[in-house]
Amino acid sequence: MPKSIRYCLYLALFLGLTGCSDPVKQVVEQNMKGLQKQDINQVMSTIDSRSPVYAATEKQLTQLLQDYNIDFKIESIDVLERPKDEKKSDKAETPAENVDIFAEDLDFITEEDKAAADKARRQREMDDKNKPWVAKVKVTQFARQKKGANPFLNNRVVVIHTLHKYPTDEKPTWKIYQSDIRDVEFLVGQQG
Repeated sequence: MPKSIRYCLYLALFLGLTGCSDPVKQVVEQNMKGLQKQDINQVMSTIDSRSPVYAATEKQLTQLLQDYNIDFKIESIDVLERPKDEKKSDKAETPAENVDIFAEDLDFITEEDKAAADKARRQREMDDKNKPWVAKVKVTQFARQKKGANPFLNNRVVVIHTLHKYPTDEKPTWKIYQSDIRDVEFLVGQQG
């Protein structure tokens, strides 16, 4: 795959729409603004540092911004999935005592069994609290080269961004965790 196509596809992973008020869409908007300004720090501030491709993303985007000057136009953006109630606290309430009343009357339930069950319950609660909220956004966009010596193929891309928000963080915010390119159409001889 030619270098310009690979960069274009990679860039398409982290683009969005400007001018929206939805907090999920705003992350994609900030990502786009950073790309338009060629500000790698702003772009990376929209990427989830817990993503397994965080370092590779930074390296690829730095190279892309050095090699190309690309203009983007969003055709559409749609939130496909989001938590039902983000504003509601996700912190689990701890019951005063979560021991089955009848278990105390059964001779075959030992204190060790009760302790093991309680430990397992606490671990499940901790795991649930540490799970991120997930949102998915579908973006259809055009990319075209404004100017530059490196050849670039203008294109139309459909990408699905998966965003995470960790409610246990001190200041929970949406970040792009991963992106999946669903379709690419090369626009030979066309403006984006």
